[in-house]
Amino acid sequence: MKRRCYQIVAVFLSSLILLTGCGMSEKKQKVVASNGSTSGDELKVTIAGGSSGGLWSTVGEGLGEAIKRYYPKCTFTYQPGQDGANVITVITNQADFGIVSSAAAKWAYNGEKPYSSKVDKVRTVAFLHPMPYHFVVVQKSGIQSIKQIVEEKIPFVAAVNTKNSPMEISNHIVLESYGTSYEEIEKNGGKIQYIAPSKANDQISDNKMDGSLSPLPAPAGNLVELNTTRPLKLLSLSDRSIRAMEEKLGAKPYTIKAGTYSFVKKDIRTASIDTILITSADVPEDVVYKVTKAIYENLDYLYTVHKSFKAMTKETIANVTGAPLHPGAEKFYKEVGILK
Repeated sequence: MKRRCYQIVAVFLSSLILLTGCGMSEKKQKVVASNGSTSGDELKVTIAGGSSGGLWSTVGEGLGEAIKRYYPKCTFTYQPGQDGANVITVITNQADFGIVSSAAAKWAYNGEKPYSSKVDKVRTVAFLHPMPYHFVVVQKSGIQSIKQIVEEKIPFVAAVNTKNSPMEISNHIVLESYGTSYEEIEKNGGKIQYIAPSKANDQISDNKMDGSLSPLPAPAGNLVELNTTRPLKLLSLSDRSIRAMEEKLGAKPYTIKAGTYSFVKKDIRTASIDTILITSADVPEDVVYKVTKAIYENLDYLYTVHKSFKAMTKETIANVTGAPLHPGAEKFYKEVGILK
């Protein structure tokens, strides 16, 4: 089973992610293995999130603090990771929980590409926050729509996030819905840069890029910052593109409201990929129950950690998609009346 999982990661990730995401140490195995039936005082929790300093790092550390506030003697460890790789990290017992996109959970559980086979142990725990798709261009580019880029064969240069990540794969689906592709854009003189939007600001500011494409929290701090030096424009998606994201990513229609950014003067129609908390079917029911309860009881605290948490309420926390709900989370949600 573990060999099959490593093969999945090899297809899915770059060699760097393979080394960091799948290098299971004996120590980590023991930490997770110790999470049998526990009292609150004995609870040990490891959450794999994003790279240090990023949003998912903030989210992961915030969740850990919420758990410790409810169980003061809990041992918590935050583990840097990356979206799709975190599925493998969790099911191979390198971490108890992982922060991923709902798309990654869906592809893994169903055995869809980029996963080479069904990862049937992935289980969902909680909805964390939405990641609406942002197609951002600099105003000076003169670009008014995605359709214009295609029809006028504009030599568009853009950052598209980390190669082969679920966030980056979403771009293929959007562009395909408009009848174009990375290859076609580059054929027209453009260039695709596999750079995370948060790291593309300098190049966009230096007139080396026209924009960035990726699901992001709204408002995304890097765009707020970038707009101060290079005024931006956010483009809406077509109905066809939104449907394609729903079908292939499990995304949901989403509206970025006017005023979300200073440069957004009217509502922008797009689609959102949920950020969710996952675990493995192997993690005991009482551990997942306790963690779910601690998060639920500390929502007010989480709202002070980052504004993206405000989408996670007592009404939405169980609205999680991509894979089956873990019995421990399901038990808690039924107990408080969210689920029947």
